[in-house]
Amino acid sequence: MKIYAVLLAAGTGSRTGLSIPKQLIKINKKEIILRSLEIFLKSKINFEAVIIATPPPSVFQFNWNDFFEKNLGNDEIEKLRIITGGETRQQSVDNSIKYLESIISPDESENTVVFIHDSARPFVTDKELHLLLDKTACHGAAFLCSEVTETIKEIKISNPAGFKTLKRDNLIAAKTPQVFKFKAIKKALEKAEGDNFISTDDVSLVENLGLTAASIISTDMNIKITSALDIEIAELFLNKFKNMKNK
Repeated sequence: MKIYAVLLAAGTGSRTGLSIPKQLIKINKKEIILRSLEIFLKSKINFEAVIIATPPPSVFQFNWNDFFEKNLGNDEIEKLRIITGGETRQQSVDNSIKYLESIISPDESENTVVFIHDSARPFVTDKELHLLLDKTACHGAAFLCSEVTETIKEIKISNPAGFKTLKRDNLIAAKTPQVFKFKAIKKALEKAEGDNFISTDDVSLVENLGLTAASIISTDMNIKITSALDIEIAELFLNKFKNMKNK
């Protein structure tokens, strides 16, 4: 089995209110993207390569090659494949899968697994990666998620004052990594393009193909850093996460 990771880092992180993409913001003197990259580079799973989808030069001028060369060892750099992402998350995933298709043989594609992860989620454990890999081997796709603890209401566009309360027991919040057999995510992206189907996560793409994915409850640490407040929370989480990894 060949195992690859895709790290999505093409967003600009405008909601943080800062002048640089959120993946370059530091948590305790280390950039978020480096902490997320470590999840795969230091895993006991032997990842063949980590494909990093970075912002288009027209969106953010930055020398990503120099950045990684300054911050990683030679063995780690050899695992990286830096590509240009798209204007949307789905486009970045599509670019990454097309790149992956260009470097693996048709025979390898039959037995290849792809982890797709948000670079703004630096707190995923190696135990979770192994669980995802095991579930993907059985079901073809798997993803991390969390239980919904707040009451969720669905607003009706035709009547902004009208709401429908959704049953919390039936809801989960999708997180990443989301993991797929290569041929499944490739077909899902192709169908989405043909259907003009736009999604904010990758599991929805395989659902649109008629497939299912196994869900795994993630730790409470697996937050997505989106706002300035999230950065402060991440600083508080860091030591706890390090202790969790060492257990």
